[in-house]
Amino acid sequence: MNTTTLLLNEHRIIEQVLNCLERMVDRCEVHRTLERGPARDAVVFLRGFIERCHDRRVDTQLLPAMRAEGIPPERCLGCSLRQRREECRLHLDAMEAAIEPASSGHAAALEQFAQDAQTYIELMLELIADQEDCAFPMIARAVRKADKAPRTTANHEDEAEYVCNTYVDVANRLADHFGVPRAVIADSAGNRSVNNSS
Repeated sequence: MNTTTLLLNEHRIIEQVLNCLERMVDRCEVHRTLERGPARDAVVFLRGFIERCHDRRVDTQLLPAMRAEGIPPERCLGCSLRQRREECRLHLDAMEAAIEPASSGHAAALEQFAQDAQTYIELMLELIADQEDCAFPMIARAVRKADKAPRTTANHEDEAEYVCNTYVDVANRLADHFGVPRAVIADSAGNRSVNNSS
């Protein structure tokens, strides 16, 4: 499976969890409640999957492929990529800090969680759009070259995929809990199916 397809699939899974987070925001605002377990699972996924799987793939495969083709990543993703990632982390940290008091019904914490979650969702959707609308179409040739580059050892790759699949299991648990459809993802041949990791 090529790098672009993998990143697109990861985007769909991230969006799946952002949809679950949107449901949490609605419950905070309308029902004045936050479930501790699902909120923690969402933070674990968003911190772990995005930083350990998705951002690592962007940094080690996508950006080098763009540079190899003479396409400065800043042209699409902007110098603000790091800055926007840091903004996302700050909002995620604030969400995590608000979980305990919010799940106990503390009004200010519920409001704080909802605000930071909504801002986080908007930032992540902007990052996804920047990659898909600008970067991906520009680097089709670059990605093909990157996919021919030497790959990491099988053991390291297997371990990384296991970690990523563990996070996808968390994403699917959240989707099932909130009644959010699981992501539709593509395989290397372009066939699409519902994400059923494990």
